[in-house]
Amino acid sequence: MNEQLIHQTYSETKEALGAIFKKRRSTQFFQKVMWMITGLYLLLMLLIMAINYFPSWGDSNQSFLKILKSISRAPYTLTYCFMILVVLLSLSTTFFVNRFQKLKIAESALITKMIKRLFPKVDFAQGTMAPTAEILKSKLFAWMTKDSPVFSYGQIRTKVNHTEINITDVGIVEQNLKNKFNEILLRIPILNMVLVLYQYVLRNMLSDKSADNMYYTFRGMFCWLKFNKKLSGHTIVLPKDQMIELDRLATFNFKEEQKVNLEDPRFMDEFVVYSSDQVEARYVLPVSIMERIVSLKAKFNRAIYLSFQNQQMFLAVKNDNGLFSFPAGKLERVKIIEELANDINTALEIGAELKLR
Repeated sequence: MNEQLIHQTYSETKEALGAIFKKRRSTQFFQKVMWMITGLYLLLMLLIMAINYFPSWGDSNQSFLKILKSISRAPYTLTYCFMILVVLLSLSTTFFVNRFQKLKIAESALITKMIKRLFPKVDFAQGTMAPTAEILKSKLFAWMTKDSPVFSYGQIRTKVNHTEINITDVGIVEQNLKNKFNEILLRIPILNMVLVLYQYVLRNMLSDKSADNMYYTFRGMFCWLKFNKKLSGHTIVLPKDQMIELDRLATFNFKEEQKVNLEDPRFMDEFVVYSSDQVEARYVLPVSIMERIVSLKAKFNRAIYLSFQNQQMFLAVKNDNGLFSFPAGKLERVKIIEELANDINTALEIGAELKLR
């Protein structure tokens, strides 16, 4: 990527990046206040319930417990406490939503300007429909179904060496093992309130993530393009991660798959391979391709997923901030532009990188 163009783009957008950083700080402040009030509301409910279940707590020398017991026995006082918290929660939520919407509008406009400046020949659009059909077809996400919530944050379409490539920024919510386990816990009285306090309140208060990124099982780049080998089955390359493997085995949606052990130790240290045909997997993944995939992961410097089937190749690159969103922290850095340019440019060159033609 042209370094001069990157620095020119940074100079043109530096002021806007600073403004977005200020908007984000304001948004995160109200986000944390909103969840703090929610936490106080839930904590008060838990303590009142605990006092009623264990009345001897109110006889403790702790003045807080004595006050709490007296409040629990004074229905009007308790009602006023909850009413105050509800009003504060309503106000903080209104301020948060207002600032969050303004932040997202400013962020989207600046991302569009950057991409048009860095990659003038591509077609870029935001507000496009999520490519649910392509994501399902890729078989990359074990618990993905046609009803799974999928959100799109923009899409690039272009042709590179006569091959059309689509690059999207998506957020996916799967019913994976972790979410299924949480669903079970949410059905258990008292424990469900403790889970909500941790899962939604503490995580939101302590995290610097954008509010719309907190609950995705996958957020990042998803792209697809033509693959020049005709395949009868499918071959999946996933990051070597115990949870990903467990999710894959636990779904029972891929009974036709077999785990494939390949001869490149460096590749096998980084990835796990599943295929509907062991022979075809070796045809798709010769040593030269495995070496290029390892190199591709190093270029992205993030977890990558690949799928080969029906003369198509699918690629997903995990990015907790999203491809077309800005990372947490200070934004007036040229590195912000460099990372965006690197990710898009690497995806555009994937056909040449893996020598698919």
